[in-house]
Amino acid sequence: MEVLIQQNKESLFTLFQSVNQHQVNLGTLNTWWDKVALIGKINSLNVPQSLLVNMLETKAEFAELQAVLIENLLSEQLLQQHRRNAAVAQVIVDIPNRNLFERTADVGFLATDVDLTNYLSQPSRSDNERSEIQARLQEYAAKYTVYDDILLIDVNGDVTAQLDTLNPVTDTADPIISDVLKGSEPYYELCRYSCLRPNQPLSSLFLAPIRAPEQDGGHILGVLCLSFKLEDEMAALFGDLGQNNQAILALLDNKGNVLVSSQPHLLARDTALALNGDNQMLTLDNRRYLVTRAKTRGYQGYMGLGWQGCVLLPLVPVKNTSVDADAEVIDSKRWNGFSPTLKGIQRRSKIVTDDLDLVVLNGRIAAARSDADEFIPILEEIRKIGRQMQTIFSDSVSQLMSTALSTHFNDLSFDAALAIDIMDRNLYERANDCRWWALTSKFIELIDSAHQSDDAQQMLGDILVYINDLYTVYTCIYLYDNQGNIVAASNPDFAARIGETAHADSHWQGVKTLNSPQQYCVSEFVPSPYYNNQHTYIYNAAIQQQSTLLGGIGLVFDSTPQFQDMLNDVVAGSDGKRIAVYIERSGKVVGACQNAPWQVGDTLTLPGEVTQLENGRQGAGLYSIEGVEFTMGYAVSKGYREYKVADNYHNDIIALVAEVNNRD
Repeated sequence: MEVLIQQNKESLFTLFQSVNQHQVNLGTLNTWWDKVALIGKINSLNVPQSLLVNMLETKAEFAELQAVLIENLLSEQLLQQHRRNAAVAQVIVDIPNRNLFERTADVGFLATDVDLTNYLSQPSRSDNERSEIQARLQEYAAKYTVYDDILLIDVNGDVTAQLDTLNPVTDTADPIISDVLKGSEPYYELCRYSCLRPNQPLSSLFLAPIRAPEQDGGHILGVLCLSFKLEDEMAALFGDLGQNNQAILALLDNKGNVLVSSQPHLLARDTALALNGDNQMLTLDNRRYLVTRAKTRGYQGYMGLGWQGCVLLPLVPVKNTSVDADAEVIDSKRWNGFSPTLKGIQRRSKIVTDDLDLVVLNGRIAAARSDADEFIPILEEIRKIGRQMQTIFSDSVSQLMSTALSTHFNDLSFDAALAIDIMDRNLYERANDCRWWALTSKFIELIDSAHQSDDAQQMLGDILVYINDLYTVYTCIYLYDNQGNIVAASNPDFAARIGETAHADSHWQGVKTLNSPQQYCVSEFVPSPYYNNQHTYIYNAAIQQQSTLLGGIGLVFDSTPQFQDMLNDVVAGSDGKRIAVYIERSGKVVGACQNAPWQVGDTLTLPGEVTQLENGRQGAGLYSIEGVEFTMGYAVSKGYREYKVADNYHNDIIALVAEVNNRD
């Protein structure tokens, strides 16, 4: 950081105008001091030279402090800006990386769908069969709305079904198809132009081989290709991150080339950024930028394609994005996170001003003794200059304290917004899972006979085990008939419950009110006998045949470790200083990070400005919880895509990210 400052000081003064203005004001006072002192030397020959020397020494002390002040102001401002930019850059890469991790599970699971394997197994396919499989793909895309196309390609390279009928694919010569047909990997991923999406300059594709059942030899029947809406996803993310932000936001590939940017007219796709560090200056089209880059931290071992997040801040005066400017004036005096160096400069400037007052007092006495009354106005002017300097020192440090607190508040609220966004995106997938799995053909075929047939029950159980092995975020997946009687489960520990009526708190009765395969219902966050009497959510969807309710599927979400992992990721870079929790509006804790002092099920007492905040809003402040003062950011859930937005599911959750406001 020091090297960056020394090599780009003038550019940084352009970026941080407040620091530059303090330097200009101090320079003006220095010049005026020199002029006043010169006038004093010319017109006050009777004044002792030692007095003039003392004045110059005091001025030299101010000059030394000025240099330290400006250097530290610049360093602190740059550090705060870097923290903001680094947080944004990290989100730019980590949020899509998490999303794509879910896609790897999707493509692998959908490639085993019985309807798809049966379809590709046929030596020839009728128009009716093609229409049925087309409807199957549409049902899938209706649940997982992150896809804009799905392709089924046979071993000859022919497209046998496609979701996006308006843009039919006729060329499948992309080399990745031959790679998939070799079947050496469970899935394949690419992000570039592909003839599989001919109308798109950039495609994010996930592919997997579709195989015949093991009893039929397990040979490859064809290829499944899912097209992820990357640009759509990034546009929404850039919109969330770019509020009150002058920066260009970009997602880069592993070589530093632009994949998607928030301002393509300024930073076009495929632009190569010559980056040799995570924080540097860069010139593009004769314009200078402060560039901050972040590499993906990965998610559950998935590193994707090695993408990077990037923030390019133009060297124009930065805007203040304060959470609550009025609160900062009050809270900055209570906050204990400010730079001790700058506080020290503030104290030293007061000491130098007091020394100058003594010099002026001695000067007045000396002037009276030497009959040099004409020097007294000079002394008063110098004292006035000294006080103005001290005011600049005090104001600049106070302003930076407020700016630093604003940055800290924004960091905390940003992390809280990130935490709630991660939760919404994760639970969006859970809502999708239960609705899609409820459409499984074998569930529809066998659920009625499971009570009478051990073979049917075994087959249903085997399917559930297979699903649960792929989707480990659930401790159990179970099926129940239209009377709520459990007929099969994925967890062997659940076997004793088969034949019992599902527990009322699982909200299984809610499936009776579901009229569409697009609908689902979720239990309250309460202790469940299906989760060792701990708090969790259970997701339910109806299993139907031609609008007749056959039963339902229940997904027991492994909430405690899943929510803990989400929150741990958010506070991972804080060296253990930050804690994070999810709470309901009532204050009940839904999830907690590893080092949080509260447990799931605890109730926190918080002010209404936190618990009654509107959906999608965020804020920060200093708050006392159970006698401990915290600097705390908070954000209320807003949903993701249609989840909790247009699906009639309401469950307001607030994320809190906090640090203890330690008293030194």
